[in-house]
Amino acid sequence: MTSMLENEKFAEKYLAGGVSSSIRNYKEIGHPIYFAKGEGVKVWDIEGKEYYDLNNSHGATILGHNNPKIRAAVEKALDMGVLCAYETEYQGKLAKKLSDMVPAIDLSRFACSGSETVMHTVRLAREITGKEKIIKFEGHFHGYFDYVMYSYWPQIEQSGPAKRPIPYVQSGGIPKTIKDLITIAPFNDLEALEKIIEEEKEEVAALVMEPINYDAGCIVPTKEYMKAVRKLTEENGIILIYDEILSAFRTGPGCAQEYFDVVPDLCAIGKCIAGGYPLSAFGGKEEYMNHLRPKGNSEHSGTYNGHLIPVLAALACLEEISSPGFYDHIYQIADRLYKGLDRIFADYHLGRIQGLGARFGMYFDVDEEVTNYRISAKSNEEKNKKFIATAVKNGVLMFGKHHGFSAAYTKEDVDEVLNRLEKTAKEVAKSF
Repeated sequence: MTSMLENEKFAEKYLAGGVSSSIRNYKEIGHPIYFAKGEGVKVWDIEGKEYYDLNNSHGATILGHNNPKIRAAVEKALDMGVLCAYETEYQGKLAKKLSDMVPAIDLSRFACSGSETVMHTVRLAREITGKEKIIKFEGHFHGYFDYVMYSYWPQIEQSGPAKRPIPYVQSGGIPKTIKDLITIAPFNDLEALEKIIEEEKEEVAALVMEPINYDAGCIVPTKEYMKAVRKLTEENGIILIYDEILSAFRTGPGCAQEYFDVVPDLCAIGKCIAGGYPLSAFGGKEEYMNHLRPKGNSEHSGTYNGHLIPVLAALACLEEISSPGFYDHIYQIADRLYKGLDRIFADYHLGRIQGLGARFGMYFDVDEEVTNYRISAKSNEEKNKKFIATAVKNGVLMFGKHHGFSAAYTKEDVDEVLNRLEKTAKEVAKSF
């Protein structure tokens, strides 16, 4: 058996930073974890240690690891010879399934990652409107392409006034001129958004948003606010884009747009759509989607778009998500987990929990409802890192700012997770 340290040293010789994705060099523990197996609600590392998974593949494995129905779908694709870069009968069937489930989607297209699908919705909005600027909210994450890599985890002291934030660039290598094409707005502040739109509406193609701001933990706006944002964009000729990469299928089969009873013009659907296989979709009103080639002039193409393996996995996954009682179970697990975490955080004076559906956030030393990024940024980062590192030591896998569970969880699993996290909280409380 290869040890974690041996594998890390080997990987660093050939992988930049020893990982395939920057965030997998987990800042909370100071190194990557290399895994060997996943089954149901658990994963095992290469040294054989078991973890209950509350990272949940950053939300991708909504049915749990190695789900048998998804596995059977993948085997069917293998039997067909994979058929990479070719259309089959199944891409159209998956598109119909999305149209049946998601209110905004008349027509859809497929890509591999969430970054790609959001990128295509932004380009499409520019083609539709003939305008170039976009508005995004502070603390909302929309992927790793240059036009949106601003102000998702900004340094507050470098972000300007709360009512009118300035773009905070989140990566090196982004041309300075791009910041002229993006405006940052404060989330959950309708007055500030109205003022920004009034000043810039002639330049703005789209407003892109996480309808539930899971990237900052779990920030849920009111339905009244969401309806007001919809009305504001409609009245000013601005395309409203819901980035549902994280929120898709967390709260119900119609995603966050069903939860809020608000229909955007375009949306990106991802993470859990294929139960852990690389597939994302974007879609919207027929009149807008017909601006894509071959009918329109906005390009969307790619060898791996609509790859047969994730397409068949997605059909299996969405069939499960659509089954009777699926969300009853999700909300029962959520209720048990979040009430348990609320009690633990209260008993050990750690802060607060906010969750909705299958995902949640933890805010350390915060005693007010978190309604925007600047409140979430008050969370004690050192306590957060200590809690996560201790949870990992105690066999509960958590990383970053947002966490979640899969439908494979049982009440008994939740109770064991809470036992381990109570032990974690006790250790953390002694450290501060």
